[in-house]
Amino acid sequence: MSDKDITKEQKLSLISSRIRAIKVDKFNAELNIIEQNALEVPIAEIVASSNKIIDSADDQITALEAHYTSINAG
Repeated sequence: MSDKDITKEQKLSLISSRIRAIKVDKFNAELNIIEQNALEVPIAEIVASSNKIIDSADDQITALEAHYTSINAG
């Protein structure tokens, strides 16, 4: 399937789905941190991994939103 086989509406829908998925991943990472902070001895690897997900989520969303805008304008 080439890029031309996907309609503008399908592309926008796919991007929106990816944005939602990233937001869900970010929220899950935030929950992981809350859970770890409730433990007597939090697992540092889980906290660090969750923080990486949270830190990168906003950049990913910004990039996808820019791409969405670009496709929508075209």
